Amino acid sequence: MPQTKAETDARLDATNWIAGEVFEVYEAVDTLVMDPGFVLRMAGDARWGRPDGRGHRTMPHRGEYELRSGELWVQVIADNTDVRTRPTRNWRPADHAGLADELVALGKEDGPTIIAWVQANGFVGVRADPRERAECVEEIQLAVRHLGQARAILHAIRDLRGAELRAEVERQMNYDAGFLTAVQSDPDHQPLSGRNLARFYGFDAPSSASWKGGGAYIQALHCLGTVLDGPMGRLLKVSAHVAPTEVGIRLQGSILAVGPLATAYQQTLDQASWPAITSTASLLQISWRAPRRCTQCGQMFRPARRDQHWCGRRCRWAHSADNRRAARRTKLSSTSQS
Repeated sequence: MPQTKAETDARLDATNWIAGEVFEVYEAVDTLVMDPGFVLRMAGDARWGRPDGRGHRTMPHRGEYELRSGELWVQVIADNTDVRTRPTRNWRPADHAGLADELVALGKEDGPTIIAWVQANGFVGVRADPRERAECVEEIQLAVRHLGQARAILHAIRDLRGAELRAEVERQMNYDAGFLTAVQSDPDHQPLSGRNLARFYGFDAPSSASWKGGGAYIQALHCLGTVLDGPMGRLLKVSAHVAPTEVGIRLQGSILAVGPLATAYQQTLDQASWPAITSTASLLQISWRAPRRCTQCGQMFRPARRDQHWCGRRCRWAHSADNRRAARRTKLSSTSQS
């Protein structure tokens, strides 16, 4: 009998996502709240209206219902597909290249465009629950707004330097203009100063002459981590199970990105792994040649250029083809909706 063995194997599981067939769109009332995970979400049960004086729920009508404090009208998208009579349509969000940027762009569109996307692809996955039967346009917009914030900081880290980088991060984080620059002059009392963050992450802060703008990058990476931490903790589910192997029993763990929105955050986290900040002889440097993950196939590669996003020509062409197909699907969905 082989010796029993326990190991941990964490991986991103490319889970299938169900796209519905029959959708209904109607108005309802919901309450907007801020949860402690830095994510705005829609609370309450917009699908069934509000309880009346007798304990029954009634669907409110815009002309008869007076909104209470914190309430707003929302457009609810409900999946009424009967899975007993219709085969389910499945797709894998993890295989959808450019999904994160597609969702950010979707959040800036109007209600009909968002509804058309849901009808074509299924729910965005605001709750990361494949069994959810309703999402509203407004909560989709709020959820992807935070994804857009993370993506904007990610692009700023790659494209900007020094004062320009700090200014863009301040704008995305809703800090006062000049805040990140001001904390540099008081490194012993400001936790967000570049030097304090360098010490926090295990670097010896060099002299100002050798700093070379490293503080701005560390501040930006720290803010990006803050933006990603709350949503990913809520959207990514972790499961563990015991499975038999050739050498015995193995404990396997899976990080389940079960929906498009969770997958988009996972893609953003993967892409945030570069550029890397390295320390050589107490000199902080920004390493653009550090290995990074291909945005198309997911494999790690060492780039030849600062702006290289794909491991090779084949993945670059596949990325362009995927973008063209996504644009055609959105156009066809919008046309059929109208």
